[in-house]
Amino acid sequence: MIAAETREGLERLSIEQHTTLSQTPEQNGKQEVFWAQVEGRLMAMLEGEAELTLELLNRATQAWVEQDYHRRVHSEIKQTPLERWLDGPSVGRACPSSDALRQAFRMEVRRQQRKSDGTLTVAGVRYEIPSAYRTLVRPTVRVARWDLSSVDLVDPRRGTHLATLLPVDKERNADRRRRALTDPGMGATGAATPARPGIAPLLRQMMADYAATGLPPAYVPHDTTVTDEHVAPGDEETDP
Repeated sequence: MIAAETREGLERLSIEQHTTLSQTPEQNGKQEVFWAQVEGRLMAMLEGEAELTLELLNRATQAWVEQDYHRRVHSEIKQTPLERWLDGPSVGRACPSSDALRQAFRMEVRRQQRKSDGTLTVAGVRYEIPSAYRTLVRPTVRVARWDLSSVDLVDPRRGTHLATLLPVDKERNADRRRRALTDPGMGATGAATPARPGIAPLLRQMMADYAATGLPPAYVPHDTTVTDEHVAPGDEETDP
């Protein structure tokens, strides 16, 4: 519960973590009472099972919690835990998707990119960085140390997910062929990103803000066009 992946994941999900405090016998006592019921009631009913598997233990624990623990009257609150939960205000919220949870419960670290092949190493495993991000000197990644099948490349300033990095395929790298580097301005399809027509949005906003002030332009327009009516007599140009 104090692993970096757990603490950072709870922070990203806006969950404040409260672990067992030191020198607080009342908090330890509540947990000891709960585990005493698990050992004295649940495990006692499973003593006759010769082959207790994890799958069977999970199903038995779920049934015991829902049918026994939640429906027995608590001596202090004079209610069952289920009644207490139904009578209280709802503070629940929708659970994120499985992919969002996997991305949240990861530890954020910075690594040095190898310029020779565009890879980085995390926990002894090399991952390949997309060509579009090859200019990053020290990329930031999020990794779960119990699952090194992939890591997430993120923006360290906003936490935006940029790409999923996969381990380097050493068998394919053994054929000596290397990928062709693409222009960083290329999109995901390999085509150049077209420039937006017209004035850039920032300059357009600056021009609108300046016009809203109502101030006259800080320059005097000068028309250098010479017309025939402004030419003095005798100054007409003659052909050589």
